[in-house]
Amino acid sequence: MTPLYVDVHIVHSTPYSNLNRDRQGAPKQATYGGVSRPRLSSQHGRRHSRTHMEQALDTRARRTRGTPLAVAERLTAGGWDETTALAAAQMLILAAEIKGLGVTDGGGTNALLFLPETAFDALADIATTHRDALTKAATAAQAAIDKAKKKTEAEKDKNGDTTADGEDRDDEADETGPLAAAFKKVPAPTRKTLKEAVLEVLRQRNASIAAFGRMLANEGGSTVTGAIQMAHSIATHAGPAQIDFFSAVDDLIHDAGEETGAGHMGDQRYTSATFYRYATLNVRELVDNLDGDTDTAHEVVKEFIRAFPLAILPAKASGTAPHTVPHLIHISVRTDRPVSLVGAYETPIPATTNGYIPASLAALNTHAAAHNRMLGTRHIADQAHVTLADTTFDALGDRADNLDQLITRTLETITKHTT
Repeated sequence: MTPLYVDVHIVHSTPYSNLNRDRQGAPKQATYGGVSRPRLSSQHGRRHSRTHMEQALDTRARRTRGTPLAVAERLTAGGWDETTALAAAQMLILAAEIKGLGVTDGGGTNALLFLPETAFDALADIATTHRDALTKAATAAQAAIDKAKKKTEAEKDKNGDTTADGEDRDDEADETGPLAAAFKKVPAPTRKTLKEAVLEVLRQRNASIAAFGRMLANEGGSTVTGAIQMAHSIATHAGPAQIDFFSAVDDLIHDAGEETGAGHMGDQRYTSATFYRYATLNVRELVDNLDGDTDTAHEVVKEFIRAFPLAILPAKASGTAPHTVPHLIHISVRTDRPVSLVGAYETPIPATTNGYIPASLAALNTHAAAHNRMLGTRHIADQAHVTLADTTFDALGDRADNLDQLITRTLETITKHTT
């Protein structure tokens, strides 16, 4: 079957802001073409594009360590005792028998799970179906935990809050051991049934998981290769972070006429940049991930094309309001392989009195034309662009009047190749 990719290229100018911070709170940077530039991480873009897309599709997937807690909450609402509900929910995780996946003392899992939002209800239903067996095991586990705690407290009293070798003993009992031991006493046929039922839930996927993928180590059936790949967005030009010194007034001192200085002061780091942003969507893989449901696949394509350029990147938004839209969105539907045009900016755009946008747009058009000459255009099923600029960029295909028109045109092209 002929490959089918939707490449989305964006040139986006952002004002003085800090859209994506590193662990020190400074704007993220990348070195490309020998110079340091502002950067927006791909994970940052994926997260906000996904949530924007999910809202439009009215379907959600949740990435969390709190699956047992969410399941326990549903069980408690159904009349279960809170302690028993949490133990039962944790045992469902253990029932899957996935190497490396366990539960923690806090009640969650030791790894993030990415599941359809409906999975929590499905797991609660499994627990309810096997309530008697899970309640019995939970009671046995709690008895073992209580016994271990009493033993620990007795040793602390005997040794002056330390063990015999003088090391402090952890006040918290390790609940994973007692839970696992108690669950192993559940009859084997029931454990097998629980394993199959829980794995079926963990392997469920919806449009969001089909698009963005999922990896669960040591459980190949739950792993989904995402149809969307997203690059780190980098500035088309060099640019350092800028330091902003700020101060805040203490209103009560000010109102009392006792103002002698700032109530608080500090500094923050910001940047302003024109970014090149790129993502590609493998339409064939998306359809396969959705078990051949082309209608849903087309909806995902439509909403992703809208979400990727327009999703709000909200970091520090209250003090910067960086709510700009791209200056250009270019979409190319290809039947060979994805093609990024980031090479247009390997040589950084120089600063001019006209800013970076005109030269960034021209560089993208020139680079696309070079690709067309080198690779030919027979694998471009269609391409078009929409832009705030007055210029039409010939190498980027036809100019659409607006984003809706660009999306409609793209969908018409992929429909021809998927039906």
